[in-house]
Amino acid sequence: YNRGTVLRMLLDNGVQAVGDPTQCHAVAIDARAPRFDGGIITRLDCVVFGVVLNNVAERFYDEGEDFWPKRYAIWGRLVAGQPDQIAYIVFDARSLTSFMPSLYPPISAPTIAELAGKLGLDPQRMDATINGFNAAVVPGTFDPTVLDDCRTEGLSPPKSHWARPIDTAPFYAYPVRPGITFTYLGTRVNREARMLMQDGKPAANMFAAGEIMAGNVLGRGYAAGIGMTIGSVFGRIAGQTAAKTVRN
Repeated sequence: YNRGTVLRMLLDNGVQAVGDPTQCHAVAIDARAPRFDGGIITRLDCVVFGVVLNNVAERFYDEGEDFWPKRYAIWGRLVAGQPDQIAYIVFDARSLTSFMPSLYPPISAPTIAELAGKLGLDPQRMDATINGFNAAVVPGTFDPTVLDDCRTEGLSPPKSHWARPIDTAPFYAYPVRPGITFTYLGTRVNREARMLMQDGKPAANMFAAGEIMAGNVLGRGYAAGIGMTIGSVFGRIAGQTAAKTVRN
């Protein structure tokens, strides 16, 4: 698995760094996944269909803030900020077939209290959180393909879209932990994809494309497919520049 060995070697040998070392592409992955290299099949994409609780059975962020492709890469960081770096995505039977399933089956129970017991959470607190959420839901037209009008009112944090009561048994949950794909720290490049050295001059024969130079493009946010896009675009640029360099 990637431990940043090549990046560290480059930075230690005079290549300029770029990007925020505290930020990364981090998704919520199934807590039962292998510690390293679990793959995309361990990623959970069901946050917008339920609520996310920490280990004291409290919500901590707006699950319906924006479309999932624009928000999935922040949930690893959000979970990392919670006690013991673990959280639980909770939803009901209506949402079970609305998303791509994980490698692992969800934990299920006929009641919220029983589900809490299986998760190791306080049943009364989890019941109170779910009941409070349900009471705050404003009826609307549920539509996961648009920023719909299903929201909460008077709840903190709110759920801005795709909020509907979690009241149809059985109830389900996925335990999740942060899964880091890549960091936003990388090598600085110019428009020709040449790495820039500490003196500001471009390297004669070193080029970068993809995640190792993602910090040139990414800040705190991420949209689905950006990693593949910068790999493809800058890979082509780097290849063209390298070919021209060899010919000359």
